[in-house]
Amino acid sequence: MKKIAKLLTLALGVIMLASCEDVPSPYGTVTPPEESSQVLPVGDGTKDNPYNVAGAVEKCKEIGTEVSTEKYYVKGLVVATTNATGDYGNATFYIYDEGSSTKFYCYQVAGPDGKKLSDGYTFKADDEVVIYGPMYNFQGKTPETASKGAAWVVLHNGEAPGGGGGGSSTDQPKGNGTQDNPYNVSGVLNYIESLGADVTSPTEVYIKGKVKDITEQFGTQYGNATFTMVDEGFDAIFTAYRILYLGNKKYAEGDLLKTGDDVIVCGKVVNFKGNVPETSQGSAYLYSLNGNTGGGGGGDVTPGQPQGNGTEGNPFNVAAAVVKCKEAGETATTESYYIKGITDEDYTIGSYKNLEVNIVDKEGSSEKFKVFRVKDKDGKDLKQDWKIAKGSTIIVYGPVVNYKSNTPETATGAYLVSVNGQAPELDDGSGSGGGEGGGGDTSGNEVTIAASSFGLENGVEVGTQTLTNGTKLIFDAGGNTNAPKYYTAGNGTIRMYPKNSMAIDAGSKKIASIEIICNEYNGTLYNASGNVTTTSGTMAIDGASIKITGINTATVTVADAAEGSGAATQIRIETIKITYAQ
Repeated sequence: MKKIAKLLTLALGVIMLASCEDVPSPYGTVTPPEESSQVLPVGDGTKDNPYNVAGAVEKCKEIGTEVSTEKYYVKGLVVATTNATGDYGNATFYIYDEGSSTKFYCYQVAGPDGKKLSDGYTFKADDEVVIYGPMYNFQGKTPETASKGAAWVVLHNGEAPGGGGGGSSTDQPKGNGTQDNPYNVSGVLNYIESLGADVTSPTEVYIKGKVKDITEQFGTQYGNATFTMVDEGFDAIFTAYRILYLGNKKYAEGDLLKTGDDVIVCGKVVNFKGNVPETSQGSAYLYSLNGNTGGGGGGDVTPGQPQGNGTEGNPFNVAAAVVKCKEAGETATTESYYIKGITDEDYTIGSYKNLEVNIVDKEGSSEKFKVFRVKDKDGKDLKQDWKIAKGSTIIVYGPVVNYKSNTPETATGAYLVSVNGQAPELDDGSGSGGGEGGGGDTSGNEVTIAASSFGLENGVEVGTQTLTNGTKLIFDAGGNTNAPKYYTAGNGTIRMYPKNSMAIDAGSKKIASIEIICNEYNGTLYNASGNVTTTSGTMAIDGASIKITGINTATVTVADAAEGSGAATQIRIETIKITYAQ
């Protein structure tokens, strides 16, 4: 019986299998995934040759856990259908290389040029995208783009994705960061980019814009606020981070912020983690709210806003010199500092052949610094009866002291560097070079000019500078919206952007050769990546040196021939050496 039962059971099983052969599975046919074929890294991260996903992942591992200061292009296929969100105008999704399971995380990416994506804009699975922006290896395990719209979708299936941001991302950069001419948002973003990631600006700057979003409203608990600013009609944002209220004081009472308010913020700025341009924590305040300054704080008030760090390229202003003197007290500093201001009265060098005059930051300022009995740097007498007019720009160098605790002034050992950009007039009729707005160490048939010797304010256009010997340096924008400008960072440099040019006009003389020494900062050599042209002579570029020989003309023009934007396209001039034909 047992054998018969087994046979019946076996027969029944065969019948059941046969009857199910043509019945489809309720879940379809399940096949195990094949092992992904290896996809090798491709590309170099440029627009013309984007990284594939494998290449981007490899680059992120090389970058590490800190966001890159450089931006890269990455190309891949969307893993799963994703929609952009209306609140933030960005989208988050993974991309992959065809035939590979390796993924790259596109985190909070915006539309082209940082514009918002339209609410509900869809990226479908297997759509091809090209992403552009900074990236890193988040927590050492997730290769991804930087957040908060720092990266953009450049192309979606070969076309620019639809935007909802309302026009262009950025306005034209405007202003120079002073109280009288604040940066607009685009201008301060441009300035911050020049600093590099996590580098705080050496001085306070003023930024003007409209309030976009308020993260933390002013209140009495902490006395500060955090909000974003934009240029009207544009999307690019700057963050005012935990800034104090009007008058550079904690908020106690007064008007609260509203979206659309016109504001001016004053403080030091930083590109936090390389992707959040903002005020440096604890160093900024609301200077103006809809035109109301609250009766104090910032700019040319008493006391004034300290600026500069006392170096040759970035001298103390009077306010900063006064602060240093008060720190030193009645004992002179052991260190020496460069100090810059304007004379508050006419002065004529007398029989003692030295200079004793008060300088201020602006005409009419009550805060003063005393330049006390200074002579030339070699101790030589100044020229008797030399007249120095009220409002002349003075630069002195030396130790400082708060004399009798009530008079900030130069101490023994200080000397006069320049008056209106010119070296002091000496009693023996000699001088040490210099020129109208510019200096120069002249020796025989050569002159060497440091960018810092022109006496220019940070962020201003250079224009035309005339040396003592009559040679003119003529800087021109050449079609770029940014003209050549002077910046105090990097020992003081003149920054030339693509299409910018510098013409050297020696008048009746002929120029034999010139040599430009470029700045190198944070691993970047600013020589326009070698894309430099000249109208005369033969050019050789060796690292930081751009040398042009065999010129043999009275004028020569040097131009930045790079294309695109960013640090690698700039020429940052530290010094210029001109050699004249015998």
